[in-house]
Amino acid sequence: MAAPFYITCAIDYVNGTPHLGHAYEKITADVIARWRRLRGDDVRFLVGTDEHGSKIEKTAAEEGISPQEYVDRLAPQFQETYDLLNISYDRFIRTTDADHERTVVSLLEAIRDAGHLRKGTYKGWYCDGCEAFKTEKELQGGKCPDHPTRDPKWIEEENLFFSLSRFQQPLLDHIAANPSFIEPATRRNEVLAMLKDDLRDISISRSKSAVSWGIDIPFHDDAVIYVWYDALINYLTGVGYGTDEALYGTYWPAAHHIIGKDITRFHCILWPAMLLAAGVPLPQQVFAHGFVLLGGERMSKSSGVKVDPADVARRYGPDPLRYFLVAEITHGRDGEFSWERFEEIYTAHLANGLGNLLSRSIGMTVKYFGGVPEGAGVDDLLKQLTDEAVAGALEAHDALRLHDGVAAAWRIVTTCNEQVQAREPWKMAKDDSQREALATFLYGLLESVRIAALLLYPVIPGKAADILAALGVPLDGEPEWGATAWGGLPSGLTLERPSPLFPRLDQLLAD
Repeated sequence: MAAPFYITCAIDYVNGTPHLGHAYEKITADVIARWRRLRGDDVRFLVGTDEHGSKIEKTAAEEGISPQEYVDRLAPQFQETYDLLNISYDRFIRTTDADHERTVVSLLEAIRDAGHLRKGTYKGWYCDGCEAFKTEKELQGGKCPDHPTRDPKWIEEENLFFSLSRFQQPLLDHIAANPSFIEPATRRNEVLAMLKDDLRDISISRSKSAVSWGIDIPFHDDAVIYVWYDALINYLTGVGYGTDEALYGTYWPAAHHIIGKDITRFHCILWPAMLLAAGVPLPQQVFAHGFVLLGGERMSKSSGVKVDPADVARRYGPDPLRYFLVAEITHGRDGEFSWERFEEIYTAHLANGLGNLLSRSIGMTVKYFGGVPEGAGVDDLLKQLTDEAVAGALEAHDALRLHDGVAAAWRIVTTCNEQVQAREPWKMAKDDSQREALATFLYGLLESVRIAALLLYPVIPGKAADILAALGVPLDGEPEWGATAWGGLPSGLTLERPSPLFPRLDQLLAD
């Protein structure tokens, strides 16, 4: 029976259009989701948008429309972008969805009933950019370091407070007992440093006189729930907490929350404390990835440093961008995007590497045998190569070292191309005594390409499916892990020379 596997991303705040940082997170999470499906798991994958809070209310007012009209205009742009990037999500959640409101209230009532909410007066600095309260220690020169162009606001309100301070030691104990709860280790150490400071109880409501665009709190008049408290609960909404007991029982706790390294405080301290307060099991792991940089600067809506991922997908197709971001950026660290490097990788790896290997392997097979050769032996070198690649990809992907997973598969491509040059099959074809050896080698090339396509399927699903179709073994649904074993390509298949898998850039961009 397939094991349930629930994976989520941070939901995107809809105060602007999607940029490459958003796309990177969704692509890497999609690679994980597709890998787990390949391994036979029952995957549920959640993405979505965060649609409440003062920033949205303010921006909508400036444009002369309601907040609901504003988010209804922007949220579809995120969904359309992720569809263009071939993100295989099971649900696109919006925090304005009706079931999310029910889940938020259900969890809040559970926390209240457990005695972890109290009324009090909040006095402090609030950063609209972060939608978060800031201590004097967190401000630099009176400014939020993440939004230095904005002045924090001094707020005094009668609010609901969550007893976060009670969970300092339970969280420290949980991390000590489960170190992989936060990955990579650098982020775990940062969170531990935060936890070892005194945790303060936090305000989780905002008066409607300050912010009206949010979810009402039934037991606290004239107030809406704090946007971060609301947003985090989407992970429970996505599996039916308070609305669908069967779904919740199947998929919770989450296997992975995939988030950016700048929001670990919320996901590794506030969120698990909320769950502990409500008696809900904690997720297995929070993985905090790095930033995608452009010219050394972080991509963001506020800075204007951005690349439109939808535009890239339309111009080059989704798979080249997916490949670049996964192969070129060490998962968990910052990485640099440049158009020069992107096009270099497209040409060297995809067009001249994988695309050329497929074309020459099928071309020679068709020329010399008309199709997959009958009675071919086993090419020991190529079989060992693919066996090692499968084992290496398995180990890397299971550890979320996605870049190493790609590298393991890529060794098949580079070695096969090297072997073509070394063995010169066009010369073998001229010697009848080498016909059996030629058949064995060409079958080995085709079989190696087939296995490489399966290992690369989570990263470049569209092009991997095209490779398998060109080899005469098209996908019928999702690929299965057993197909990565050597010998899965039937002999005797009639093949045709494929069109270029990755057209040259001058041809691609001229269209």
